[in-house]
Amino acid sequence: MLSVFAKASRRYYSHLPEKVSTLAKFNFPLATNSIKSVTDNINDFINKKQKVTLNGHIHRKARIRPTLSFGFLRDCNGETVQFIANDSTKDKIMDTMKSLTVEESVSITGYVQPKQSKEGESKSWELVLEDIQVLNSSNIDAPRLEKLKQTRPEDLPPQFRYLQLRTAFYQNALRVRSKIAQSVRKVLVDDHDFVEIETPLLFKSTPEGAREFVVPTRQPNQFYALPQSPQQYKQILMSSGFTKYFQIAKCFRDEDLRSDRQPEFTQIDLEMSFVNSSDQVMKVVEDVVLSIWEKVKQTNVYTLNGSDELIRINAGIEGVQLSKLNYLTALQKYGIDKPDLRSNLSFISLEEYFVSIENLDFPVVETCVLKSAFDPTIKTSKPPKSLTSELNYSRRRPYIFMIKSEDDAQSWCELLLQKGFMKWNDKVDKEKLRKTLNLQPGDILAVSNRAHLPYENPTPLGKFRQLAIAEFSGKWQRPIRSENGLIDTYDFDKTIVGSWVVDFPLFNPAETSDDINVPYPKYDRSKLESTHHPFTMCKSDDYDLLETEPLKVRGEHYDLVINGVEVGGGSRRIHDSVLQQYIFEDVLKVNNYQSLFGHLLKALSMGCPPHAGLALGFDRLCAMVVGTSSIKDVIAFPKNQSGSDRVVESPTAVDEKVLNEYFITTKVS
Repeated sequence: MLSVFAKASRRYYSHLPEKVSTLAKFNFPLATNSIKSVTDNINDFINKKQKVTLNGHIHRKARIRPTLSFGFLRDCNGETVQFIANDSTKDKIMDTMKSLTVEESVSITGYVQPKQSKEGESKSWELVLEDIQVLNSSNIDAPRLEKLKQTRPEDLPPQFRYLQLRTAFYQNALRVRSKIAQSVRKVLVDDHDFVEIETPLLFKSTPEGAREFVVPTRQPNQFYALPQSPQQYKQILMSSGFTKYFQIAKCFRDEDLRSDRQPEFTQIDLEMSFVNSSDQVMKVVEDVVLSIWEKVKQTNVYTLNGSDELIRINAGIEGVQLSKLNYLTALQKYGIDKPDLRSNLSFISLEEYFVSIENLDFPVVETCVLKSAFDPTIKTSKPPKSLTSELNYSRRRPYIFMIKSEDDAQSWCELLLQKGFMKWNDKVDKEKLRKTLNLQPGDILAVSNRAHLPYENPTPLGKFRQLAIAEFSGKWQRPIRSENGLIDTYDFDKTIVGSWVVDFPLFNPAETSDDINVPYPKYDRSKLESTHHPFTMCKSDDYDLLETEPLKVRGEHYDLVINGVEVGGGSRRIHDSVLQQYIFEDVLKVNNYQSLFGHLLKALSMGCPPHAGLALGFDRLCAMVVGTSSIKDVIAFPKNQSGSDRVVESPTAVDEKVLNEYFITTKVS
């Protein structure tokens, strides 16, 4: 059914538009300046009474007064300026002013004058109109949306995305994205001699972890698949004589959506051959990332030193600078493989004091203490809902206790035992436990259990830590070690802290319990999956374990984590075709590996050099630099939660005649 606007448009354009007024829209003066360029040189424009032409959109409805009328123009940078028409203005200009509607495209010409405050001091400037030309009018929806656009442009209906993009925030977001892309290319090409190569978007269906988008062809039962990443093509390129490849690549995954996921996304993809150490890739990636933050964002980047303090790192220094955090250490201390290291919150093992009895596969009891988290003098204090809501945990929640008094600091143990998931260890030293935790009124205590080698990611306590950092932003921040000593107080939200997470398990057992209502996940240890992807090389020290105990094998996999966000991940690859075939056939039990990966095995067998690489989430990186939690803010036309593009209303149904050409029939659900 046609919308009201579409019907109105059809009636309006049932004949050729009037010639003179229509062609006038195509003949207009080009902008001589942007609003910012005038502001930056305001004195010159005022002193010289220089004529200025600005192009843009009407930002707010004009105000018509007997002696002085004014309106507001917004230019392509999202900047706004007031323009005025006084009593000496020509009737034609006044007539145009009276008919102006928000979001109309206009060209205005005039001279700059200082805008006076009530005290008579010049604070800014305005443009005195000598001419105004409407280049295209806006429809009836624009005035209806004006208030929303002014107050919360992010809440504009998604079908009007182009109106969102006209506002300052989104203009800046996409311009920053462009600058980041330029910075990436400059560092990789100019500083490291990489070659930018495009790989095909019509690929083949292969298992890489996520659901694929398939593309039909006009051959019976023959389909392309859109690539989840250029992984296999870039490894083939390493066998093609190119030693340094990169691409700002489009990738596709048909998976459930949230703020940091889209069905189509962009990544900075790179690969290097004749690499004998992961550090060679890490160094290049650090140069890329440091350049982005230092030159585009003009922000310092920090990492951990040996004393768990934050230290600043700089671009252009030899060697890997970001700290390296072992995967198992990350899970033991922070309960997640992408910890936010701005916070010094970590876990205390209670294995010496308690034994888990609820599930013997999860024997490790541990706690996280939030010191001085609330005012104990307020008797009605409750833990924040974010920490206790079941909606914030994928399975079980930790047990949470508020220490409101000295008695609570002693009695929490008995209350925990009453939960029935653990018991005291033999010959427990309760006084030592009291001293270890040193609980005080105002503390919040969270207790949970996990496996020795956690495949849960995050663990219940790891999720609790994430929620606590978000709830109490900056409360438990690490000190910064500067040349002048320790700095304890700084802007937590604007501080950038990075680290490499290394020594991941190469494989993990397949999870067999999909029901999130079951508190403990179950695993089939006879069926293995790749933690990263099946092309990742193992640690040399663990090579023999591939045959005997593959779950103990560590991979040459490395993730870049910034402020608790996995920005990118990579690995050294298996460039030996015989070893790669063994992984497919004997470890992962891929029965049809030749049909799925025969092309790659063949390329590896023809003298392919050792190689390694990494992919950075470009959308996610841009969102972090802009300062938003949603990658939708840095994508021009994102999909919504159901995968729909509301601007163009895709996806759409396809005519049955077209489907027949592709041997496709539809089924009504």
